[in-house]
Amino acid sequence: MKTPMLDWAFGLSALALAALVGVSIVREVERPELAGQILLPALGVVDRCEACHSADRGFTHPGDVLTAHPPERFGCTPCHGGQGWAVTADEAHKAQPDWERPLFTANEREAACGRCHVSGPVAGAPQLTRGRVLLATLGCVGCHDLPEGPETANWRPGPPLGGLKDQVQPAWVRAWLHDPAAMDARHRMPAFRLSELPDGDVESLVAYLFSLPGPSLRKLPEGGDADRGRTAVSTRRCATCHQIEGRGGTVASSLDVSGAKLDPAWLFSYLTGPHRMRPGTSMPDIRLADAEAADVVAYAQEQLVPDTAEPAWAKFAGPVKTERVEAGRALFRKLGCSGCHAVPDEKVPPGERNGVPLAGLGARRVADLPVPTGPTGGQPLPDLPNWVARKILEPQAFDTPGGAPALMPAFAMSPEDALALGIAVAALPKTPPPAPYLKMPPRHDFTPPPGPIAALFDRFQCLVCHRIGDRGGDVSRVPLDGEGARVRPEWLAGFLRTPITIRMAQAERMPVLGLTSAEAESLAAWISLTLGDARVPVAGGEPGDGAQGRKVYDSRHCATCHMLGGAGTMNGPVLDAVGDRLRPEYVSAMLADPALTVGGVERHPGVVLPAAEASAVATYLATLRAPASASPAGP
Repeated sequence: MKTPMLDWAFGLSALALAALVGVSIVREVERPELAGQILLPALGVVDRCEACHSADRGFTHPGDVLTAHPPERFGCTPCHGGQGWAVTADEAHKAQPDWERPLFTANEREAACGRCHVSGPVAGAPQLTRGRVLLATLGCVGCHDLPEGPETANWRPGPPLGGLKDQVQPAWVRAWLHDPAAMDARHRMPAFRLSELPDGDVESLVAYLFSLPGPSLRKLPEGGDADRGRTAVSTRRCATCHQIEGRGGTVASSLDVSGAKLDPAWLFSYLTGPHRMRPGTSMPDIRLADAEAADVVAYAQEQLVPDTAEPAWAKFAGPVKTERVEAGRALFRKLGCSGCHAVPDEKVPPGERNGVPLAGLGARRVADLPVPTGPTGGQPLPDLPNWVARKILEPQAFDTPGGAPALMPAFAMSPEDALALGIAVAALPKTPPPAPYLKMPPRHDFTPPPGPIAALFDRFQCLVCHRIGDRGGDVSRVPLDGEGARVRPEWLAGFLRTPITIRMAQAERMPVLGLTSAEAESLAAWISLTLGDARVPVAGGEPGDGAQGRKVYDSRHCATCHMLGGAGTMNGPVLDAVGDRLRPEYVSAMLADPALTVGGVERHPGVVLPAAEASAVATYLATLRAPASASPAGP
């Protein structure tokens, strides 16, 4: 039997149900079609972006990115962020505090490229590419765990600190610890805020560093001559790596005030045995004789000194407070100094890092990170790359009021570089995408073969200046890949003994390393046999017409870039005696395929010569030989 109360409840329920159905119908009418829904279980992606962002609605993606990244395989939100499963624009686009992933900023979109393109340069992502270079060269791996890759493989740590007491004065170390940039503006060591730390006592660090033993010193011979030393520094081409008297390279430390900074006996010992005095150094052992090394020391003491009566570090003079050694050791470990510097101390574990791991930082939301509180702080930063950049430039801005200062040092770099580094850090995912999505450039991790060749590579530090495969430096800007196909082995042996200048427009010069004839011939033979190029024939076919080749040289205006017989310019390599240097097979192949030019240093016009013309020019250039007395020669 029905009651009025039951009838009333039933009617109310029916009305509520009808209202819900009505609302659902209205929402369904307003809701865009879900024909553009993308399901990618491997990426954990449900994207409905194309329900609105479709061509028939007037949306097009800029550039040709979608050609290599079709949405049906990659989705949209892995690159753009946002709530892909949302069904309204507000829900998809507008950030909410509790969102797992807000819509990406332009910086975050560039960082997203690096989650699949896991190493090396990335086309269309210049800031990410620049940031990865900085991540490798600034030594971030000294304090932070990083995924293995190019950013860690080619990193060279700071110098070992054993025997520092025999090398420099305590005053210099104090000045350096107070402000490294004031001592050497080009140096990469950041500035630690020692004065702000409760136990940040420079004197304790100095006491500890001056307690560390080092290699024994050799006695400096008498009779060093400064004029001969200047000549030796010039002929050995030390300025390729070092700044000397205001000019020179930047790959190694400046020698402008080395005569006042370095102990003479230590400098002499280092010049005559760099690998004994400083294991792991990037300086080649150029076999300086004792007399020549003594001359260089005399030159440094006379000329490589400050212009002022006293060096800048004189105001920090004072005795070492030996009672603070233990406090200095504790501070050395707290600051993570052994992450960059080796010390002969069994109480200090090597490679001790004190920074947070950087892998996975890219998965953090900037809303969950501390807000800076410095003079320009108080406001949340727009994205993770900007947060990292601010942390690099002003680590003190993140100190908690009343708390201990952060240990992170401050880096002297431009805001643009700091942002690029922030983008590179934001590209480090917590979990990498599945293997089919990873884009890794092919790598060739070259290792010299064990035996005499490896010993030569180690002694002369070939990979500091030259790159082979994905290993080595770019000081010379001449990678050695394919060098065996380019040059004649007999010329290369002579060049290794006594380098000559080939590219006049290039500031870097090959130093005189002091190889013996046997060493040079052995290394040249190994390069010729091993570092070839499959695109260059081992032996040429029929030689071309040399006389016609000279005419082609003129008609193609080769003198626009090359110097030959005193005519032309020095934008490209000088071609006098080029027949002694280059194999005609390479010249012919290169003129027919400009991609065979030496990468990084030569920009040959993109003109492809017909095979007959290329062969004729190669034959003509092969006739350009130097007199026997002018060929590279050496001991």
